[in-house]
Amino acid sequence: MSVIYKLTFSLFALTLVVFGIYGTYQLRTESQDLRDDVEKETRLLAHSLLVSVENALRDQQTEDVQELLQQIEHFKPSIDVSVYIQNHSIIRSGAESLVWPEEVKQTLSQTALDGEMKQFYFPADDPDFLVMSLPFNKASTAMPGNLAVVRSLQKMKEDLSKTRTYILWSFFSLISFTSLLCFFLGQIYISRPLQELRQAMLAFRNSREPPEPLPISGNDELSSVRQEFNRMTVQLFSAYRRLDAETQQRRQLQRALQNADKMITIGQLSAGLAHEIGSPLQIINGRARALADGSEDLQEVRRIANILVDQTDRITRIVQRLLEFAPRPSSEPVLCDVIQAVAEVIDMLGFEARRQGVVMTFTHPERLPLLLINKDGIQQIVLNLLSNALAAVVDTGSISVDLSQNSIVYADNKIPALRLTVSDTGTGIAPEHLPYLFEPYFTTRSKQGGTGLGLAVVKTLVTEMGGSVVAETEFGKGSHFIVHLPWKNPS
Repeated sequence: MSVIYKLTFSLFALTLVVFGIYGTYQLRTESQDLRDDVEKETRLLAHSLLVSVENALRDQQTEDVQELLQQIEHFKPSIDVSVYIQNHSIIRSGAESLVWPEEVKQTLSQTALDGEMKQFYFPADDPDFLVMSLPFNKASTAMPGNLAVVRSLQKMKEDLSKTRTYILWSFFSLISFTSLLCFFLGQIYISRPLQELRQAMLAFRNSREPPEPLPISGNDELSSVRQEFNRMTVQLFSAYRRLDAETQQRRQLQRALQNADKMITIGQLSAGLAHEIGSPLQIINGRARALADGSEDLQEVRRIANILVDQTDRITRIVQRLLEFAPRPSSEPVLCDVIQAVAEVIDMLGFEARRQGVVMTFTHPERLPLLLINKDGIQQIVLNLLSNALAAVVDTGSISVDLSQNSIVYADNKIPALRLTVSDTGTGIAPEHLPYLFEPYFTTRSKQGGTGLGLAVVKTLVTEMGGSVVAETEFGKGSHFIVHLPWKNPS
């Protein structure tokens, strides 16, 4: 519900309560005033009639009394007057316009017998009649009795009904006018400015350039909000530009860090690869010298030539493996067989593992579907983790690589993920070093040539892929590095 509707309904409810209370009070006051006026008028009429009737009865002029009552009832049809004599006789006009309830008659007869003055409404809860009975002055007449005046309240009820209708119409007219006025003014002074501000926010969100500043007129709160919004957009776009520049610098730094780490790793592998390349070179050299000695045996020449082909192919494969891990300009996701990508890294480090007496095992599902993933990134993650594991294993030991399907929780939703676990039986990591494990340039192997870049690069690559990496270790017994990467099927 919009703000204007809320304000309009709130004003409607408030006006309804306030004027409802006021209208009820006004109606009750009007009702009481009408009752008081009717009572005063009836009492004045009754006392006037009482004097006239007493004089007529004192002179024994009963006909004059009856005529007087007829005249009163003729001019005031809402009033009936009767004279009750204590000898059970009643003088009436004979032209009564009201039908007296039986209970009223009985009450008036008993009041006349008792010689009392009495005034009451009948019925008590919602009266239709005002009844007044006045006793004769005993000194003025020899015929004791009471003058009874019964007045219909129908006219008073009609007046009250008109007053109630007038109050209700005034009440609802005022509420309707006030609510409509609030609605239209709210549309002009609140809804329209807020809508313009919303449109500017949408344009700000979807634009890469600063939006046109909102026009400012007046000195009210909405004008202040517009002014602050204009300032905010200018400051935010300035901050966006600085952030973009810093992001580009950070990405360049990360690429440089990754390339430096890769070159360092390649340099560390060069020693082992030199031995692996040196062996076939020695064979090639020896066989070439044999050919140079001028052997004339054709079969021997062919056999030596085949050996030369095999060994040069071997050197080519070794060099190709090394080139595969040279810095690459692109890290875009490509369709990749993850099992094969991980196996290539394990194969490349196989010689170094055998030289150290370390057994490397690779467990994985029989088959995984092709995934959209940064192949160069995942190979560098495996390379860095395996290089650290080889450095952690002293003398002999084992390293296991496990690849499987799993899931991770992202924004309270489970999404499929690739789980990579690299475990070793090395020295483990000291508890005080765990908080700094993935920080750049933190290393415990500086004397052995460690640079402190390997795990920092792993953390950076995993984060860029939207995954997570954790280390589980027990000092002196080995470590487990667990990597989760979101599973992205090709669309």
